[in-house]
Amino acid sequence: MILNLRKAKQHLWKVGMLALISLVLSACGSDDTATPPAYQPLYFSFSTGDMTTRGIPETTLSKSVGMAAYVFENGDALGTPGYMWNEEVTKSGTGWCTSNGYAKPETGKSMKFLAYYPYSEQSGNPSILLSDHATSGPVVITYEVPQDVADQQDVMTGESAVLSTSDRNDLVQMTLHHRLSAIQFVTGDIGLSGKIKSISLKNIHKKGTYRLGDNAWTLQGGTNGVSFTVSPDYVVEHITLASDADGRQPVATNENSFLMLPQAIPDDAKMVIEYEATIDGTTAVHTLEANLKNSTVPEWQWGKIYTYQISVVSLALEYEVVVHDWELGGVTDVQMKI
Repeated sequence: MILNLRKAKQHLWKVGMLALISLVLSACGSDDTATPPAYQPLYFSFSTGDMTTRGIPETTLSKSVGMAAYVFENGDALGTPGYMWNEEVTKSGTGWCTSNGYAKPETGKSMKFLAYYPYSEQSGNPSILLSDHATSGPVVITYEVPQDVADQQDVMTGESAVLSTSDRNDLVQMTLHHRLSAIQFVTGDIGLSGKIKSISLKNIHKKGTYRLGDNAWTLQGGTNGVSFTVSPDYVVEHITLASDADGRQPVATNENSFLMLPQAIPDDAKMVIEYEATIDGTTAVHTLEANLKNSTVPEWQWGKIYTYQISVVSLALEYEVVVHDWELGGVTDVQMKI
């Protein structure tokens, strides 16, 4: 069975992008001529548009994709991913190719593909841990948000429709969806020149499991003492106002974005800002703190970007939140003041 991936239709939006994967049967190029026709690598072509990884728009996937595939009796449950489990699909010329070859499945059965991104080797201490290949049902991933913001990943998953192995299946479409929440920070009203040395999110869930195809993560462990910090050392040279044309300057965005597990924001979750300022000739670092949970934004949902507009007035921390859909959808401005 030869798999060749055709380009899928793209759906663009100014904030984010759905990654569409199309699968078609074909060989993996001239280098595979020695491979028997009934046992060929699967060949993929990924269409991504403005994919967002680490908060930075990309036109191609920067890492490889992990794939699983099931062949099962029509009308039955998936069973185990015996046809393919954690197959790495990597860039190969103008397309993407599996590392191994796969024989054509028996006709008269059903087939389903599952995908996750980025691919994670299942040895040592994997960044994304998969359920065992002998486990029945959709693959379950376990993910723990890395402490270092630079190591946090844009975790995505997708699944195909149930296919018939009796059909040609020349075009099998899959959509990768963002499964995390992006948290960013910009300036608001700041009435005191200084430096934003660090921003921390404290008492936040950091570990969870997700079964591909489900509607939510299952969170694991407590939140007490959990902290994520970015240190932008952003200099505020003069008073800034959010209403000004030069307002809303990026402080922690792009590579400094937090990529967090979707969750109901815990009651004791905090935003903590270390702000260095000179007052009456004395320079000191002041710790400013605010509760993250609020009735208007009680949770972080996957596929959304939460932009916190921070204000510092008389060394008191205030903020507003602007919520953008990471994927297709509208924009909602949420006013929030402590």
